Amino acid sequence: MPQFFLPADSEQNGKFHLRGPEAFHISRVLRYREGDPLVLFDGKGTRFEAVIGVIHPDGSVSGTIVSRKLETAESVAARLNLYQGLLKSSHWEWLLQKGTEIGVSSFIPVTTPRTVVLLREEERVKAKRERWAKIVLAAAKQCGRADLPAVAEPVEFRDAIKASCGEAALDDGTPAPPSPDRRITLVAWEGLAGATARRSVRDALLEAEVGEDRHGVTVDLFVGPEGGFSDEEIELAESMGAVVFGLGRSTLRGETAAIAAASLILYEFGAL
Repeated sequence: MPQFFLPADSEQNGKFHLRGPEAFHISRVLRYREGDPLVLFDGKGTRFEAVIGVIHPDGSVSGTIVSRKLETAESVAARLNLYQGLLKSSHWEWLLQKGTEIGVSSFIPVTTPRTVVLLREEERVKAKRERWAKIVLAAAKQCGRADLPAVAEPVEFRDAIKASCGEAALDDGTPAPPSPDRRITLVAWEGLAGATARRSVRDALLEAEVGEDRHGVTVDLFVGPEGGFSDEEIELAESMGAVVFGLGRSTLRGETAAIAAASLILYEFGAL
């Protein structure tokens, strides 16, 4: 059964009122009728069962919330943040779609000296992020996901790896304290040849000292841009405490490497 996005300001006291594209899809495209059941989700992990009360002349749809169920990521062992070297538009959008489907918690575009695509203008970044949010929403609706992964603003690799490893500086220049959560940083690198992808991911988790109890672990996964990470970037990551692993003998495209690595990690944590 299709599910529809319910913005926070569209639900109050057990009632809902949908406007815009979601309402149009319900009333005009799928031609739902008054009294029909609906499945709604708020993008924060809650799914609702509802019943249409009125389809208004302006196309908006209102009705009653019958039940709600919290389906947050807390029930999943790991949270996976994907730090991806920014890719060309079509490749990045494909990655957002597929990453949302398999359970990536957030996407952080990363820029490096080898990044082919650079977003500098504020308006361009804003327009891109709005489009990215729409892609993520559509993917979540399609796959039946109740939460929406965040899509952050682009960040430089050096700043991202330091923040992930707890080395980010505060405003006064002193290092930020490490996160109280169980957090590990993994970096996929095509320059690391050897073991099969599955074995290499498992070895990386062991090296990161992830034991049998994996509930509540946050994994920051770094995957390079089309040109890959440089030796200097890998050295910086390792010096910060990140664990580098390979994905087999083939050199994969950035988006392929990201989905392969994310899938393997989520599988190892029982989230896929």
